[in-house]
Amino acid sequence: MNGVRKSTDAGLTTAERKSLRESEAQEAMSDHVDAEKAFHDNRERLRAARLAREAVAGPMLYPALGLPDETPIFNVRFSTRITNALNGAGVKTVGEIREASDATLLSYQDLGASSIARLRETLGPAQSDALKPKRENPR
Repeated sequence: MNGVRKSTDAGLTTAERKSLRESEAQEAMSDHVDAEKAFHDNRERLRAARLAREAVAGPMLYPALGLPDETPIFNVRFSTRITNALNGAGVKTVGEIREASDATLLSYQDLGASSIARLRETLGPAQSDALKPKRENPR
């Protein structure tokens, strides 16, 4: 035997058993407190790391008509399918999406007509088009 006595050992008196149960309970509570502290410390470490990553990456934005063309797509909250398709195609900015034709966007793997409709609905046309003066029709 290893010399460690437990409250479940045979041949113990009631007083010894009670004393061992109290010490086992204290040890279990101490282990629980240590585990809670380790869990809390780990959660805070992971939270700090996430906040640091988010600070470097910039704020997450929802797709909107007013987003500047130079906004990186990894800062925009697209659906996972759209994000993966755009990343796979090497698209980096909102302006690239606005400037691309529907046929070009359809050629990207996993980007279908409904995804393109959603992109056009939320992002709108290129802002550079909105700033260009309209040409008058020559008569």
